Amino acid sequence: MKNENFELLSAALRSIGGNFDVPTLELIFLVNEEIKSKGDHISIGDIRKVSQKIAQKYGIEKNGTGQKKT
Repeated sequence: MKNENFELLSAALRSIGGNFDVPTLELIFLVNEEIKSKGDHISIGDIRKVSQKIAQKYGIEKNGTGQKKT
């Protein structure tokens, strides 16, 4: 899904009280795609890779303690 579509979806959800930012929405969709492609063979490691990819893309990496890197 294109970034503009995530922005539109985020705005639509805010209009009904949802508060999902673009990185969160992209993560949800990418994890869903990963689950569809791997089915029962998906692992927590697979999910973590997707999460790290989104964190790097949006500059929101954590430092291992749950705190944002500075």
